Amino acid sequence: MAKKLLLQISQFVWGSSNPFFQRLYPTFISLLFFFSFSIANGTTISCPGNENIDQLINQATSLNNNGKNKEALELFQKANDLAKAVGCEKGELDAIKNIMLIYSQDYDYKKALEISDIVRDLAVNQKDYKTLSILYNKRAILHENLGLYDVSLKEYETALKYAKLISETNQRYYQTSLVYYNMAPYYQGRSDDKVLYSLEKSREEILKVSDKSKDVPLEQKIDMLISVNMNLGIHYRDSRNKGRNVKQSEFYFMEALKQLDIVKGEINLETKIDLYQALQEFYHMKKDYKKAIEYGESMLALEKSNSMPYNRRVGYMVLAKSYLGIGDNPTSQKYLDLFTKLNDSINSIEKEAVEVPVKKIISETKINGEKKANRIVVISIVILSLITGGMLIYRRRSNKIIHKKYKDLIEKISQENEGNKIEPTLEKNNDIKSSITITDETAKGLLLKLEKFEASGKYLRKDLSLTWMANSLSTNPKYLSEVIKIYKNHNFTSYINELRINYIIKMLYTNPIYREYKIAYLAEECGYTTPRVFVNAFKKEKGFTPSYFVEQLKTPVEV
Repeated sequence: MAKKLLLQISQFVWGSSNPFFQRLYPTFISLLFFFSFSIANGTTISCPGNENIDQLINQATSLNNNGKNKEALELFQKANDLAKAVGCEKGELDAIKNIMLIYSQDYDYKKALEISDIVRDLAVNQKDYKTLSILYNKRAILHENLGLYDVSLKEYETALKYAKLISETNQRYYQTSLVYYNMAPYYQGRSDDKVLYSLEKSREEILKVSDKSKDVPLEQKIDMLISVNMNLGIHYRDSRNKGRNVKQSEFYFMEALKQLDIVKGEINLETKIDLYQALQEFYHMKKDYKKAIEYGESMLALEKSNSMPYNRRVGYMVLAKSYLGIGDNPTSQKYLDLFTKLNDSINSIEKEAVEVPVKKIISETKINGEKKANRIVVISIVILSLITGGMLIYRRRSNKIIHKKYKDLIEKISQENEGNKIEPTLEKNNDIKSSITITDETAKGLLLKLEKFEASGKYLRKDLSLTWMANSLSTNPKYLSEVIKIYKNHNFTSYINELRINYIIKMLYTNPIYREYKIAYLAEECGYTTPRVFVNAFKKEKGFTPSYFVEQLKTPVEV
């Protein structure tokens, strides 16, 4: 197939009553690895008279596909050295571009970019415009991962230039479509119009590819067309898109399904899984829970033979909500439990880690004799008793403090719900020394943008960073960081934590169903990657854990 899909690249939100579901599925699925770039064609001899080079590349490719990156890297390097020795630039190019991809897979983006310069020089010498287009497409993604967005856009433009120079017509259409497709997520959050333009251009180009092309197999064309239609459907479904159009969204989803029927079982299984998941979420958004369940169950059935844990995790959650929507509480709970197990796997690992030293101590005491064992037991009991006693005393004292903090928070929330919310002051904190000079006019403008940002809920994004936020607000990170420090009395991290924790507190207070969710679920809800980070942030912000807050909310108020 022409591509491999990678989820969780760039996340957008779409209209659902539950904001957590809005962040489950990536608005765009960026094509990071291209089989046409990384897999050697067994029918082509790169270096006539030196078939060993192709054999090494094929062996390395097989190892890489099986997750053996280090072994693959060694073979690719041998192939590269051999190609250099015999003066075969084509063999050298085939080997070195695969080396670049391995480093990018291992998240060593800087090393991958260094090697890409060698790939570029070799491809320019050979006038290999297809490789150059794919290369610059990849470089654009690498630069974007490094936060170099301006450079990334220039790389996309260069990729587009080389795609249009490809002599073979169908390959030219396909590669041009691919570049436009990858440019769409670049514009996400920057310009809805350019996102739509990029996707529509991608669709326009892929439709030009002949169904009978020898250079672009039909299943490769259809796979691309399904992905483009699917992402157009997601784009029009997006609740933050000014041009949101649910009917148009459904049209493109149906187009993707039509294309799926053309090639039947030959389509990339990952593409089919992604499409079913997108349809599952689409119909859940429309409250057509039966269809959401149908596509969700179908997606999970396919996922069994092609393990994609992220898709499975999303599928479990949407199914839990959909079954709840039709009143099937037991099945809803079943899927909620399955979702929780995926998130709680780390807890079981920690439990095992605690049990290992205990078992070791028991084993050692048996070896050293009964007396020593008894001494250890007695000492352990004494130590545990002292620790337990100390903890009980500490808890009694700290519980009073914690409960007062809880009561103060509830009182504050109640006042806000009654319309007595105190508007935050935007006065400058003169006690904080500024490291850069910002005019009052600039600061005022940024504060207005921050106010809109807070109202938008974008602080719930998992991939939120100071650089991304600065770009989104059309400013630079230094100005943004300084304004947050001086006017919000926070650094960037604590500012985002405060917004996220206040959000989940509000949801727990106003919506009782949230109190039934696991901590892992709540962590995902407000944008945290792990439950531990969420719990630490919550406790630091409010002085008690989210579990304590939920427990107190569930406790009946004494009259």
